[in-house]
Amino acid sequence: MRNHELSREIFRKVAVQAEKAPLVECKPLRVNKYVHNGKSVIALIRTNNRVEGIEKALEVIGGIKPIIEGLEGYILIKPNCNSHDPFPASTHPETLQKIIDELLKSGISKDQIIIGDMSGPVWLPTRETMKLNGILEVAEKYEIKVSFFEEEDWVKVKPEKASTWPDGFRIAKKVYNASRIISLPCLKTHQFGGVFTLSLKNSVGVINPADRSYLHNSPKMRELIAEINLAYTADLIVLDGMKCFISGGPARGEKAEPRVIIAGGDRVAVDAIGVAILKYFNAKDIANRKVHEHEQLKRACEIGLGKMKISEIELRAVNLADDEKFNQLVEFIEKELE
Repeated sequence: MRNHELSREIFRKVAVQAEKAPLVECKPLRVNKYVHNGKSVIALIRTNNRVEGIEKALEVIGGIKPIIEGLEGYILIKPNCNSHDPFPASTHPETLQKIIDELLKSGISKDQIIIGDMSGPVWLPTRETMKLNGILEVAEKYEIKVSFFEEEDWVKVKPEKASTWPDGFRIAKKVYNASRIISLPCLKTHQFGGVFTLSLKNSVGVINPADRSYLHNSPKMRELIAEINLAYTADLIVLDGMKCFISGGPARGEKAEPRVIIAGGDRVAVDAIGVAILKYFNAKDIANRKVHEHEQLKRACEIGLGKMKISEIELRAVNLADDEKFNQLVEFIEKELE
């Protein structure tokens, strides 16, 4: 049983310490490497096997090499370790392992990889969360360094377009200094105001507790979530939708089994497709709303983080499971994103 009072004390302590975080220049976002004819290339794979699905998704978008060309410094892998609850609450260990395998196979050394995150206020310390959800075991197996953000330094940024963050916000220094970032979000609803938590909301794990408190107490929470993404580039997103939450979340909820892997370099496109899938499965607070109307997606699109119209996305769908209903799902997504 987790000691929630201890978790909250860590949360408070890190928030206070962050007042000393130095203000740094916000780095420009890197160019999406997965683009064809001006459209964001996104893989959507229906599969019965997670590892095969991820392998096919990467193959379909052009592999992992486009994001590692000219690499200087390290690649940060950002899983979803908000809580210690198993997938789909947290990134599945097999997903992390497959991405590490692909990086190593591409010539990246283990010393160029860091896994980093910070858990939610009642699941700290992150070290314990990663131990319980299996992420730490993968890191130890490959001898990959792990950054528990609450134990390390923070920097303050003020992205120009982050108008709902007038005073800026603090992000983990390991995120700020990363040469490349790979995001490994889950597919799930979020009952505490976020509505859904995919790749855009995976960013909440990179901000300081003081700023998390501001975000969760704001009526503009969903716009704030979108604007966090101005502080760093997600060079590659691999979203594991083998299972999802269609109500509840982020730690526990009612499950469905889309059996899909979504991958690409456009956070907005990935999330728009993911939200359409949640709508297909009648997810709470999503089923009766147009995908384009969700504040997270709408704001993210407004500030140039990506695209969410199907006319601006090259959706490369592959059915590895020979599932007759997959075409129906693809057609549903395309119609929702018109």
